[in-house]
Amino acid sequence: MITDGLILMVVGMVVVFLFLLLLNFLISGMSVLLKDHALLEEKQLLEAEAAKRKKKNAKKAAPVPVAAGSEDHGRITAVISAAIHAHRNR
Repeated sequence: MITDGLILMVVGMVVVFLFLLLLNFLISGMSVLLKDHALLEEKQLLEAEAAKRKKKNAKKAAPVPVAAGSEDHGRITAVISAAIHAHRNR
């Protein structure tokens, strides 16, 4: 009775060990077979990210209209002073 249990235990452990060994070989084989595809996909993702950054930097580098003359500086100072005054009087 006990020997049947021990035999069943050993058979079960061997089956699990062989299954895990087979799984390990299959994963390693797939890794070798698909390495080129993974590198190609990574390259495409990096190129897409670089294009996105380039587009964002181009948008950020767009020329901003610059105020000409010292008269605008006085106006900006007046607007900022009025905003501070309105905020403090709330």
